[in-house]
Formats: sequence, C-alpha cells, structure tokens
Amino acid sequence: MKIRYTDMIPSQEELFKLYDVEGWNDFLKLPKEALHQAMSQSWYVISAYDQSQLIGTGRIISDGIMNAYLCGVVVHPNYRNQGIGSEIVQQLVKKSHKANLHIQLFSEEENVPYYEKLGFEKFAFGLKGKR
Repeated sequence: MKIRYTDMIPSQEELFKLYDVEGWNDFLKLPKEALHQAMSQSWYVISAYDQSQLIGTGRIISDGIMNAYLCGVVVHPNYRNQGIGSEIVQQLVKKSHKANLHIQLFSEEENVPYYEKLGFEKFAFGLKGKR
C-alpha cells in the first residue's frame, strides 16, 4: 500500500464521507458545503489517499503571521496505527514552522499522549463556549 499525501483540498463528498465514518458529522451538524468551505478557508491542508480514497486529513487555521492552530486531524479507522496521522501532523507542523508560526492545538485528554509523542507539550488549559 502506497499512501499519497497532498495539499489539495478533498472534495465535498470525500470529506463528508471521512468525517461521517468518524462520527464527526453527528457532532458538527454541518452540510457538506459548509464543511468543505471550512476546509477551503484553512491556511494549509494535508490529505492522505490510498489510490483514490481519502483516508486521512488535517488542517491548519492561521492568521499567517503569528499563530497556527492544528485541527481536524482524522484517519479512517481501517488505516489507523500505520503512521498516517503522524505524517499528516508532521507535514502540518513543518509547514507552520517554515512560516515561523507558533503552532497550537486543542485535544481531548485521551489523545494527549499521542500528540506528546509527536513533540507537543501541555501549556494551557482550554475552554470552549457553551451552545
């Protein structure tokens, strides 16, 4: 299996399908068009493909000057534990560092050890607004 990484933004259908497998669509409750628009407005995107199937993606939201926020890192369940997510994160970090951006992310507590292995460290306590 040869995984291809690209900075091209996935199609609406590909993205929606990957997010659906992960259950993110149930949480986000966004139509395909809005989900794709959010991806398109990102500062940088990396997507992973197995032949023509989107199997992973991640993105950076940034002002392009100071801060970069890593988000939306997802790998299809059938492709996990093969280094795909790590490669996506590493490419996003590398691009951000080249632009001299301070990279940050918010993570669920259970994923903290994963990101620590990739060179991240805890530095703050995050909060989110109530809906």
